Amino acid sequence: MKISRDWLADYVPLPGHSPDQLAHDLTLKTVEVEGYDLVDGDVVFEIDNKSLTHRPDLWGHYGIARELSVLYGLPLAALPRAARPPAVRGLVQADPAWHRRILALQCTVDSSVPTPALLRDRLRRVGQPSRNLCADLSAYVMFAVGQPSEVRVSGDALVLEIPTMVPSRARRRARTEASVRQEKGLDTQRADQAADLFLHLLSEIDPSATAPGEEDIVLAATQRAEIEVSLAEIERRLGIRLPGSEILRILRALGCTVEITGELLHVVAPSWRSTGDLSLPVDIVEELARIHGFDALPAPRPVVELVPRPRLPLSRQIREALAARGGATEVLTYPWSADHLLTACGLDAPVRLDHPPAPDRARLRPSLLPNLLEAAAANLRYYDEFSIFEVGTVFAAAERTSAGILLAGPDGVELFRRAKGLVELIRRHCHLAAVDLSGTPDLTWADPSARLAIRPAGAMALVRPSVLRAAGIDRGAVACVELDLDALRTHPSRENRYVPVGDLPESDFDLSVLAADAVPWSLVADTATQAHALVQQVAYVGEYRDAKLPAGHRSLTLRVTLRPRTATLTASEIAAARSEVLAALERAGARLR
Repeated sequence: MKISRDWLADYVPLPGHSPDQLAHDLTLKTVEVEGYDLVDGDVVFEIDNKSLTHRPDLWGHYGIARELSVLYGLPLAALPRAARPPAVRGLVQADPAWHRRILALQCTVDSSVPTPALLRDRLRRVGQPSRNLCADLSAYVMFAVGQPSEVRVSGDALVLEIPTMVPSRARRRARTEASVRQEKGLDTQRADQAADLFLHLLSEIDPSATAPGEEDIVLAATQRAEIEVSLAEIERRLGIRLPGSEILRILRALGCTVEITGELLHVVAPSWRSTGDLSLPVDIVEELARIHGFDALPAPRPVVELVPRPRLPLSRQIREALAARGGATEVLTYPWSADHLLTACGLDAPVRLDHPPAPDRARLRPSLLPNLLEAAAANLRYYDEFSIFEVGTVFAAAERTSAGILLAGPDGVELFRRAKGLVELIRRHCHLAAVDLSGTPDLTWADPSARLAIRPAGAMALVRPSVLRAAGIDRGAVACVELDLDALRTHPSRENRYVPVGDLPESDFDLSVLAADAVPWSLVADTATQAHALVQQVAYVGEYRDAKLPAGHRSLTLRVTLRPRTATLTASEIAAARSEVLAALERAGARLR
């Protein structure tokens, strides 16, 4: 919407107020001014329509002038009044579904009288072209007071229709300057301002013009909104206690009728603010805040209290680590186990059910392993390899919380390594304290060739073929891990270590070394890492066994990453680091193939 400063000057004096100041103050307290242009010595402000969609009273120069008069404490000129013609009938028809009020003026005018240059110039500056005197007067009135009207001309006779439409109906019409204002919800009293201004301008421009009749049909007059709010509520929301005199001054300047009785403020809003704009106590608080000045309200420094995030239970942390990071799928099984699986796994189940779901399932599970094997057998009908886990209660000598992991696939060695990787993942991301993977647990279900104790409570191993057959698994291999969560402990806080990212390119090379089975991968990795100062990381690539290799040996492939310190590495520097890594590995019992 465009607003002319010269036009505003008809209603409120603005000496000494620069365009920048006007734009700033309006934006801060009333509507958003997007900018302004200088047109023929006038200043035309561009106002964002979205910022005043709830303020139908501002869709005209007089409404903006009223706001400026309140902001600056300046007098507001009254709109001109005119003698109204006698009442007649038959000029217009009203539809209750479309209209709240419709006012019609019957006039005679000399069609040869041109529109004054002042009116044409002001309409042009706000984007409205000039057509003829009657149409220009109707447009001028709309841009002045925000009330649209329609002119029906027949020779020198015209009927000016000033409707107040139902907003929902106005939205169905073609979008024009008039419909934009009607759909915001105009008050019915504004039609009188439009009629008076039209008749006043017409009589000044064409003294010979007459107005023989008027028809006024009011279907639903706008009722002034009444609102009550306590002074304590205003103080609570604003953060300060405004003097009663200041409250009365602001609200009366806005056109409200105000009384203070004790601690209660009673406000009767003006008709132009009673179409949904002012209806709640918080609306009154907002008016006081914006006119008093948001920048004048106290702004205490916020107090930010950092509360440590409560740690999730270990069982939840393990679930999230295995599902989100380990790629495993959680399963839920019943708390009882099949007798033949308990026997195959060598598990004693001391807790029995009085009313079991089946004769062979009368004992509560002492371990998650039997049920995981049963779930694996069901899934191997559809998938060749997968990873599943369960966190739940087991019933041995006492109730304990346990976490069980099962990995199924064709390669047992690969499954065992992946199982160990999942244990390391849990240890690292769940911040377990004092977890040691060493020793050989004595478990009936564990394959003696691939088993490992997890101290303080747990074990991992490949499952014996006889146990797999008892579970109905006739192909592939299965690796299992079980942890007693009640016996595990976590660090009190996470250890964060900042490692800067290098700004120089890293270099890496692969090595395949021959190592005896007695030489563990951990020794190979630690030896290569400590062999040279440039070694940043040593990663496992793969393992190879063949009849051509010496008995009891395997070929290990590792990738060594070098990180430069001061300059990009040269070929000779990389070769030197490689030689030192090989020399260190050979001393540890792993020589280059």
